[in-house]
Amino acid sequence: MELIRGIDKWPGKKKDPLYLALGNFDGVHRGHQTIIKTAIRRACAAGGSSAALIFDPHPSMLLRADQPFALLTDIADRAELMAELGLDYLIVEPFTAALAAISPEQFTRLFLKERLAIDGAVIGSDYSFGCGGSGSAATLRHLGEILNFKVDVCPLLRHGDKIISSSEIRKLLGEGEVEEAAVLLNHYFMRRGRVIRGSGIGRKAVFPTANISSLPHLVWPGSGVYLTAVGGFAEGLRFGLTHVGDRPTFALKAMGVETHILDFDGELYARELSLTFLARLRPTQMFASAEQLKNQIIADRDKAENLIRNRFQNLIKDKKGFDRLWLP
Repeated sequence: MELIRGIDKWPGKKKDPLYLALGNFDGVHRGHQTIIKTAIRRACAAGGSSAALIFDPHPSMLLRADQPFALLTDIADRAELMAELGLDYLIVEPFTAALAAISPEQFTRLFLKERLAIDGAVIGSDYSFGCGGSGSAATLRHLGEILNFKVDVCPLLRHGDKIISSSEIRKLLGEGEVEEAAVLLNHYFMRRGRVIRGSGIGRKAVFPTANISSLPHLVWPGSGVYLTAVGGFAEGLRFGLTHVGDRPTFALKAMGVETHILDFDGELYARELSLTFLARLRPTQMFASAEQLKNQIIADRDKAENLIRNRFQNLIKDKKGFDRLWLP
């Protein structure tokens, strides 16, 4: 897949038909995958190319700057997921106040028809665009009829009584429900970060851990201890115990992410690792002493090893580097 930074970098009108998936696709969850796969199928049937158009930064970060907002996936994550689905191009357009102010018709004529010359667009039924989100799926269908391109509207997907959405997945992750979030995503939630220097308390008093850098604009699962698959090793993924949140036993109140990698003893400083969250083992707890915490981590390891044997051993088999773990 080719990543194109800005519609102005698009190489003019292509001879092959172009089918474009529209949305922000944060998380690239099951609903997003339906939209993207539909664009890919339409392109294949027409002997053309498939693409997705997203904005950076996410419109919510500009339009609601006074409200906290964190992303499930940065651009690199979304590009990786879309490439695995088989998309040909990902176009990332800078989102500005000027772009936010244009009408749905201006956006459609200028961006979709004149600059990209699309033959078809694929959207979700809740798609909105243009100034104040005034354009809807019906608006784009009407404009498509005028400008001679087809519009496919994909219905919202449900899982049980939940509509699959990025906001619902953020909520589940915030509650530590990483397994339920994985069902809506169709892949286990992954976060990457570089190993940074920590306080050293864990290594001295309990178990050695790798402290992982965390960016405030990216979602992390809620406070607790998780079984994770850890990527970044040439020989394949490893299992780890990952704690997210503050560390009350040592009076460390700042949010942190630290991982104890099972059956590993080596230097990891400055290495980039990926953490794939498989299951929540317990909430964050305060212990009276480091010895009590150490005993709890031994119990956590026993619980994790039981889960690995019974559920997750084959999941990481033959996986390398930063391979993403899709649901079976």
